[in-house]
Amino acid sequence: MGSAQISSGQDGCGVDGEPDPCRLFNATSFNATSEESSATMPAVDREGDALSSLPRAQTSSMSILSVVALFLGPVGAVAAMVLGWAARREIDEAPAPRGGRRLATVGLVLGAVFTTGWGAALALGAWAWTYDRGTLVAVHEPEPTAPATSTQITAQAAAAAPSPGGSVPQKTTVKRVGELTLVDVGIDVRTLGEELARQRATAYAVGEKVLVMTTRDPCEPCRGVERSLSEALMQTALRGVRLVRVDIDVFQEDLEELKIPSRRYPGFFLPALDLTPQDGVDGGEWDDDVPENIAPVLGAFVRGQFTMRREPWKPLPGSGVRL
Repeated sequence: MGSAQISSGQDGCGVDGEPDPCRLFNATSFNATSEESSATMPAVDREGDALSSLPRAQTSSMSILSVVALFLGPVGAVAAMVLGWAARREIDEAPAPRGGRRLATVGLVLGAVFTTGWGAALALGAWAWTYDRGTLVAVHEPEPTAPATSTQITAQAAAAAPSPGGSVPQKTTVKRVGELTLVDVGIDVRTLGEELARQRATAYAVGEKVLVMTTRDPCEPCRGVERSLSEALMQTALRGVRLVRVDIDVFQEDLEELKIPSRRYPGFFLPALDLTPQDGVDGGEWDDDVPENIAPVLGAFVRGQFTMRREPWKPLPGSGVRL
């Protein structure tokens, strides 16, 4: 009658004689999608063009030099630290982005490590070069010291004392006697203090302990000690000891200056840091001069364990440590 007829088309949408709303909706959606796509694609292209047109950050040349300088020895190690620090500052203060900060940090850190290593190596080399010379026979400038007359021995004994060059060597000699080192101070040293300091430095470098022995010629107890040095008991007692023998007739003034007693001999003394004796004993601590009597005394003495003494240690005024 007056009702509209529903179309029997495939989409089943719309009525006869009127516009199909489904087709209108689909066409509108397609057009909107096309316009959105066309509007979006050019924007992506513009962003890509903008990124590609940005300038690339340049690497700091000083950061590269800070690493290269590490291969130039001790001076290069110091230069690497300076260049690394300067490169980091340059990168931080640059108006435009700069690369190489990590490289500069590597140069700075490794420069500090290399500088420390080079410093230690050079110090060790200088120390070794200085003290290795002491293992040879000491040769000094020819400035002979005139023999001094002892003020603590009788005039008759002084007259009987041998002239330098008899049993005392002209130059300081060093020789090994089994487990110990025997040093005879020569008459041509400038001062006894310098020679003892040299011997102590050499002993320290090789792990030895210095023991100063006062002697003279003639002195039968002194000869008895010398004959005993090669015996097994003495080798055990004085293992690792540098025995420095000093003639009291040649070095009387030096001994007085160092506060080393010379009235009783043979005497044995352990030098302190200032080379004055911090402890001492003499041949009166044993009876016959044979290894069986000498070794127990000297072995305990050099190890700081000799406490039961016949004569207590009495340092000269202004020196030593009273035990």
